[in-house]
This record gives sequence, structure tokens and C-alpha cells, in this order.
Amino acid sequence: MNDMAALKAKACAAIDAVAPSLIDVNRNMHSEVEYSFKEFKAKRWLCDILATNGFAVEDGLGSLETAFRGTLGSGRPGPRIAFLSEMDGLAPYGQSCGHNIGGPASVGAAIGLASVIGHLGGEVVALGTPGEEGGGGKNIMHREGFFDGLDAMMLVYPGRDNIAHSRALTSTRVNFSFFGKAAHGAARPELGVNALDAMMLALNGVSMLRQQLPSDVRVHYMVTKGGTLGNVIPDHTSAVLTVRANENATIDRIIPRLDACFAGAAMMTGTRLEQSWAGNRGRPLLSNFEMSKICDANLQAVGRRTRPRDELSGAWGGDTSNISWFVPTIQPQVALTEAPPHSTEFHDATVGPAAEACLLDAAKALAMTAIDLIADAHLLQRVKDEFTANNKF
Repeated sequence: MNDMAALKAKACAAIDAVAPSLIDVNRNMHSEVEYSFKEFKAKRWLCDILATNGFAVEDGLGSLETAFRGTLGSGRPGPRIAFLSEMDGLAPYGQSCGHNIGGPASVGAAIGLASVIGHLGGEVVALGTPGEEGGGGKNIMHREGFFDGLDAMMLVYPGRDNIAHSRALTSTRVNFSFFGKAAHGAARPELGVNALDAMMLALNGVSMLRQQLPSDVRVHYMVTKGGTLGNVIPDHTSAVLTVRANENATIDRIIPRLDACFAGAAMMTGTRLEQSWAGNRGRPLLSNFEMSKICDANLQAVGRRTRPRDELSGAWGGDTSNISWFVPTIQPQVALTEAPPHSTEFHDATVGPAAEACLLDAAKALAMTAIDLIADAHLLQRVKDEFTANNKF
């Protein structure tokens, strides 16, 4: 066995040694789901494992009570590699994005790397990043400096496939409302101006537009107000619509076409339209290909059959995307279930034997990828060169 193989074997053994604790946290996060910025129990469970395994733990970071940082250094110069732990669930669908797998997996990976960091140099960083499900916790942590000085970072998501070089789309959203005139629905409906008709026309227009949009574009929406009473012509309706794509330039071309659906509906119904597009647009994930190639090999080494990413489907969203433009990042997917994410069925799949295997395989693949990065200065330089060449911001 060569030195690298021995180091990786030692890291994997360290992960196996803490597996019962990681699996306990997985189960606890599943049964006691906490939501954005309220992940107090999950934070404590994960911090306790880190502290027990020799990490210096900071409980609460900056303005975020449920963020945490665990660090363990080698005493020698070298790269700082971070593993990110997401913790929050998604109401009402529980752990339907699998943070109860990904969060413990990152802590396991940190412990695996820590077991060999003395041979490699550098520092292991475990970051607890709250509020992923719509809260943008990583954006807050970035503004407050908690991603400064990192050489690379990684986290994992359970999903349908084993994909090291994953995608996440850029996105923006619009809140829009129609205002009409209320009237008695039976006695004098002709005196009303129907804001619900306007909403239905607008959304039907968006639905018809979808087939003419580029294949990477995703448009989804939710009506937040459809009226007030069943026997009253609705005088106010509102909705929120999100549009996603691989590139910001694509979204720029789509927005006027969506605006036309809204304006046309208002014109046809005689209603008044109000709309407001979000000022800050989410960025696509800048997944580092050099790092993902190493992760792909390590996923295969733990027995996972990998596949390349699909440029037209299977993309994620989330606040890691924004931060990936400041630190070289990968966010691999590890196969768990055919159930769709953000569903009750996915939540159900995130505990049990398959979930435990997913968690431990992910932890080992991430730890081995970090070992490769620290041990091979030329590889880490290629990662950084790619990051610099592809960074558009």
C-alpha cells in the first residue's frame, strides 16, 4: 500500500469509527426537523461530535446563532479545506433535501481528514451553514467573513445519481398582483373587474410560453392570494414566480416575455398590474471541474457508479451557488432514491440503511478528495487556475 492509499484508508477508518454518532444525528434530524435559522438541536449534535474528536468549536458565528465552525490544524503550513454542513428542513416536507445526510456527512469527512492532517499539513474546517432553504445563510456568512482564507470547500447532496460535477442554476423571482373591482358574484357580476381572471390568463400564458423557452430554463410559480370570498368577484390576486437557467444572459432574454404575459392579462381584463422583480439574482454554481474529477474517482473508489452531469436536467438551486464564486467549490450528488427532492417521499428515504450508506460513502469520498488536494500541490494549483479562469464576477 502506497502512502496515499494508506492515508485514505486511515481517513475512512476514522469515519467508520464515528459512524454510529453520525447516524444518530441523521435519525435525530429526521425525527426532529428544524427550519431555517432555528437549527439549534442539529447544531449542538454536530458540534458535540466535532468537539469529541478534537476540534476547536465555535458555537454561533457572527449574527447567526445556529452557524458553527470547527477547526483542527496540523501545526504546519498548508491549505485550509472546508466541509459545509447544512441542517434545515423545508416546511411542510421535512428533510426533503437531505440535509440530515449531507450535514453529518460533512462532519464525518472533516473527522476523516483530521485523522491524517498531521501527515499532510494545513487545516481542516467544518462549517455549519444554516438557513439554506430560502434563508440564504451562506450569503450572510460570506458577508461576515467566514469563508475568507479557504482554499477549497465541498458539501454533498443525496439524490438520484452519483454525480461529482453537479449543476445549480441561476435564478430570480417576481412578485406580481392584479387589482380589479369587487362585486356580488350572483346579483351584479358585470359590475366587477375580475383579478382572478387576470391571474389565470397570466399563468396560462406562462404555461404556453414554456414550450418555446430554451431547454435549460425552469419557470415555476405559486398563487399566494386567489380572492377573498367565493361569492365575490375577486378584486385582488397575487403570485410569486421563479425563473431559473444555466446563465444569467438567458434569464435576461426571458424576463420581457414573462412581463408580456402579465401585462397582456391585465389589458384583457381591465385590471391593474403591479410587479416587482428581485433586486439580487442568484448565481449559477461554479462547480470546479478539476476538483470534481478527483471526487468522481473517489466516489468510484467507495463503490459508487458515477455518471456525467446532464446539462439540461437534474440541476439544484441554493445559496452555495453564490459562494462558489469566491472559493473553489464542489457540491456532488450521491445516489439515494428515485423519489423527487422536496417531497414527503424523499424525506422518508433519508433514514434507514440506504441513507446510512449514502452518508458514509459521501463522507469518505469528500475526505479522500481533500487528501488528494492537500497532498498534490500541482492539483490544488490547477483547481485554483480553473477557478480564476472561469470566474466571471
